[in-house]
Amino acid sequence: MSVRTVLGIAALMVLAGCATSRSELDINVASLAATQPVATSNGKKVLISTVDERVFEISPRSADIPSLKNDEVADKSITERAIARKRNGFGKGLGDVLLPSGRTVSQLVNESVAAAYRQAGYQVVTEPGTADAAPVKVHIVEFWSWFSPGFFSVDVTNKSHLRIEAPGQTTLNVVTRKSESMQAVTESDWKKITEAGLQEVQRETLKQL
Repeated sequence: MSVRTVLGIAALMVLAGCATSRSELDINVASLAATQPVATSNGKKVLISTVDERVFEISPRSADIPSLKNDEVADKSITERAIARKRNGFGKGLGDVLLPSGRTVSQLVNESVAAAYRQAGYQVVTEPGTADAAPVKVHIVEFWSWFSPGFFSVDVTNKSHLRIEAPGQTTLNVVTRKSESMQAVTESDWKKITEAGLQEVQRETLKQL
């Protein structure tokens, strides 16, 4: 047996050792304000609402399609918190990764989009009925993290697709993808790639505003 094969099998064993149970991770949304200048106020107010329209599958054809270990694809209380699915070195689905109870993907995306609007000079309000506030609706078409197994490293990726609608404005299609390579995936790596993905959402939204 070649050294390459032995090392490859070892890597697979490390990956296969990932927990098969469900994990809960809290995710932080960091503003770009620390690294990019904030635009001068444009005097416009926006009220942002976000809806999770992701489609989960029981046996997806590829790891980048949202799925859950216990086939809870119709349970919105679970899917709205799901951010990733663990897999072993052969790509077999294991446990899933959720946000803590009370936190949802809609909240994270809303915070990211709101941060981009503030960065662009908008005043973001949170009270419905605020005078002169334009409604902005964010549709989450995709937001998911996964990894692709390999012999010596794995690629961990987050992707998103948001459709942002506002009266009198062209619909924004925010599409992002962020990948990193590592030897094996740990709990902290799921947190890291998801937070990096949210930063990309901010960056791309700001670019289109």
